Amino acid sequence: MKKKFIFGGIFGSLVIFLGVMCVMLGSMVSIGSIKEEDTPTISGSGTPPVTGEALQVATKTYEHLMKEHKFTSAGASGALAVGQRESGFNPQAINPSGGVAGIFQWSGWGNFINGDRIHSEGSIQGMDLSTLTLDNELKLMDKELNGSYSKVKTLLSTSKDPVQSAKDWSLYYEGVSLSDGQTNLEMISQLANQWYAYFNGSGSSGGDIKLLNDVLGQTVGSGQCYALSDYYVNSISGFHLQGLCAFNIGSDNFSAFTSHGWKVILKPTADQLVAGAVVNWGFGAVAGSASENPYGHTGVISTVKGSSFTTYEQNVGGVQIVQKMNRTWDSSITSIAIPPQGDKK
Repeated sequence: MKKKFIFGGIFGSLVIFLGVMCVMLGSMVSIGSIKEEDTPTISGSGTPPVTGEALQVATKTYEHLMKEHKFTSAGASGALAVGQRESGFNPQAINPSGGVAGIFQWSGWGNFINGDRIHSEGSIQGMDLSTLTLDNELKLMDKELNGSYSKVKTLLSTSKDPVQSAKDWSLYYEGVSLSDGQTNLEMISQLANQWYAYFNGSGSSGGDIKLLNDVLGQTVGSGQCYALSDYYVNSISGFHLQGLCAFNIGSDNFSAFTSHGWKVILKPTADQLVAGAVVNWGFGAVAGSASENPYGHTGVISTVKGSSFTTYEQNVGGVQIVQKMNRTWDSSITSIAIPPQGDKK
């Protein structure tokens, strides 16, 4: 009897286990994007711009572009930047008014105001959501990149610049002028750099500021870039930054900085950059134009190598968490503020 009881217990447990597995499997299929056997083999490090299911979709798309179309990492990162802007990596993202759907918002879903690209490969049927899956969208993308959109494939298979790749994908695959507001040039530029840093391991390297390492991936204060620099300064010297614009942090807080032992350098050269310094940008490649972002941008330098440096930043491309970024000195840097005796905690 004991054997029968044990067998029955094992059998019952097995039935329950199989039932749970079926529910889980059904849930995965209903998502229509990532299957267990399709889990990407490529992975990044550091803080990605998205998490969860969206990160799985983004990673699989990146891997597909690299393997099937021989995109460089910079090229694939640029494409992902536009995909995030378009859909947030939801394969079933739909814009009814524009008649577009999918991760790259192809036309022809529900109306043909913008044409009908989404049905051209054949796997996506009418308005059948069960066919609007990542696998089918990758098949559609393959057809286009090997056909009438081969120009962007050629460009992104040799690209070394993720930002230029994002621009090329937006222009030649999405068909949207870079001067068009919906391109959101600042956002895709920032996201392209973020994806490139994530997949190349540079998003998590070189940092040794424990105070900021402890809040990586978290939202500090209001989530704005200014809040992170204020948190850093206050943690070291006990005062809060004044002023409204990040690009004026050096000048607006000059007296407070110097009275607390900080050194402020206005318009620093590349060789004046120092690890541990608060760095502030005016209008340019990092902060964007005055019309896009009238406040500028700020962060904290983690490491410096020549004219290149890594930073802790918040609210990059609208993502309001603390992240590591790779930057290169340019003339849009309005100031840096170096803590007393290089104190980086």
